[in-house]
Amino acid sequence: MLTKDTPISELKGIGPKSLYLYENLGIHTVRDLLFHIPFRYQDTSEIISIKEFKERGEGTFLAEIEDVKTTYFRKKITTVKVKDDTDTLRLTYFNQSYLQKTLEKGEIYLFDAKYSTSRNGKTKNIYNPKFEKFKYEKEKQLHIGKIVGVYPETKGLTSAMLRRKIADLQDNIPKILDDPLKKYVEKSNLKLLFISKAIEKIHFPEDQKDVDIAKERLSFDEMLKVAIKIEREKEAKRKEKAKKIPLDSKVLNNFIKSLPYKLTDDQNKAVEEILADCNNSVPMTHLLNGDVGSGKTVVAGIAILNCIKNGFSSILLAPTTVLAKQHFETFTKLFKDFDIDIELCISSDKNISDADNKLIIGTHAILYDMALPKDLNLVIIYEQHRFEGDQREYFREKGKYSPHYLTMTATPIPRSLTEIFFGGLDVSEIKEKPKGRIEVKTYYTPVRKRLECFEWVKEKILESKGENQAFFIYPLIEETEKSTRKSVLNEYESLKEIFKGLKVKYLHGKLKEEEKSKLLEDFREKKIDILVSTTVIEVGIDIPDATIMVVEDAERFGLAQLHQLRGRVGRSDKESYCFVIPSSSVEKGSPAEERLLYFSKHSSGFDVAQYDLQTRGPGEVYGTRQSGIPIFKVADIYDVALLKRARTFAKKLIKEDNDLEYILDNLFR
Repeated sequence: MLTKDTPISELKGIGPKSLYLYENLGIHTVRDLLFHIPFRYQDTSEIISIKEFKERGEGTFLAEIEDVKTTYFRKKITTVKVKDDTDTLRLTYFNQSYLQKTLEKGEIYLFDAKYSTSRNGKTKNIYNPKFEKFKYEKEKQLHIGKIVGVYPETKGLTSAMLRRKIADLQDNIPKILDDPLKKYVEKSNLKLLFISKAIEKIHFPEDQKDVDIAKERLSFDEMLKVAIKIEREKEAKRKEKAKKIPLDSKVLNNFIKSLPYKLTDDQNKAVEEILADCNNSVPMTHLLNGDVGSGKTVVAGIAILNCIKNGFSSILLAPTTVLAKQHFETFTKLFKDFDIDIELCISSDKNISDADNKLIIGTHAILYDMALPKDLNLVIIYEQHRFEGDQREYFREKGKYSPHYLTMTATPIPRSLTEIFFGGLDVSEIKEKPKGRIEVKTYYTPVRKRLECFEWVKEKILESKGENQAFFIYPLIEETEKSTRKSVLNEYESLKEIFKGLKVKYLHGKLKEEEKSKLLEDFREKKIDILVSTTVIEVGIDIPDATIMVVEDAERFGLAQLHQLRGRVGRSDKESYCFVIPSSSVEKGSPAEERLLYFSKHSSGFDVAQYDLQTRGPGEVYGTRQSGIPIFKVADIYDVALLKRARTFAKKLIKEDNDLEYILDNLFR
């Protein structure tokens, strides 16, 4: 008897070779196969005559097989002559001589085809059209003559093959899939399909309405899993105990007065919100969501200073050694007049001193191997998305009291998403740039103007007598046989020739930490004019005299990522520039060009992130890797109404349902 946990190796027709292909797609069990959802649909339900097909040039038509012949000229060519009451057609198949036996003369078939025009534009042909024997009943058709799903595929395993295998299970779907929300669906509380019916309709819809209502149920399941996680986190937070960090107004006022600039309204508001959260017996879990160059670091510095002056220690976690060193330098300068003990921990040989009331800066890997200070009461996690695992869980296990947590991100996240997916966190936004910060001028530069752009960069650097510096960014470290993308190592050689007389060096993630640190230090000290790099410099690198950013193959990057790269220049009062150059494959008027043109005209990271999300989806823009926002198979992250329904229902389940773990284990995922 088939169950959801039955290995697919037990299904008829799946041997060792095809098993490997299924597993490549993450399909190991019957449940995995049923939950392998189409990513789009092809509507072949409109059946036209051959005469209409000839007029349109494409479509689905019904025809009788009149003749099938195979000839040999360099390759096997099978010619199929078909007819209906209106006209005849010749169809051509390459290297498919088995059709001589498969296509039966006098039998009726459905064909889905399209004309191909020859290079000289004089002849039209139909090559390798899809076909299926006509079964006289629409619901019996599997591949043509209806709306059919197109699935994520792998070489050797097509949508048609997947569709056929799922069809073999169709009658047993209600027996195979348990509905974790059965009692709620039966009561009509949720106004959703049963999961078995939703799965059946998502694979074999009769019309678009079937697709929509099936997606609603699957989307709800996906959102419910996330909602339960958020509500559980909020519940756990309420049970934790923390030590209050009172406001030390005198010290903080002196510190703010010592700054060479005035805090923006957004910074002041964020400071107020964070300090209020710290002065609470429930541990703070706060997200500081800020644009590039908005001044998040000084806001964190105020929270750190207040913590230490109240007799506690603080830890700042950076994702890389380079960034940890940079933060150490930054905070050493910020606190130079305030008697703060700062320790940099980037080596396993380094021991944290026994002294209290200090700031410890390091990477998570180093700190996890060390004894933490007993008076630790504030943890700041810089770029949470670059860490693996949950740091809060680690610190929570270390003592009776949980420290307060401040997470900072330089990847601006739209407010609509923070409200939904960071429901367990308090969120502060910094959109306003500090006064005096000059907006980076951004230009979309077509490939044909590439060398012209390079010449301008060269003149700009030479005119400044070394005061201006430039980044050149590429998607790959080195070229591969499979990729046409530009690479750091290859372009470095070219750029050395183009920029003869200037000091050009390269940087990438595979270099040792000491090498990366040395290169960045040399760049900062103006020993290097042009730094050719991958996105390793994307976050946190602060080189005030870097005024030019050139990104090649720019369409290969998400807009949020491009905005991060742009943020590496314009960090002083000098006029700064960013050039985004597409690859030669980007066509005029294409979506890729439109994205880059939008980027060139908008400087706000929040605007860019919103546009990127709307045009490409959360999977490419944010995802679990980037910001903690989940990647959904089916759900639309912009369906706020459904998200709110899921959040409301999650609260009900956590409060009332004893079968919560069973529900979580059996929801669509």
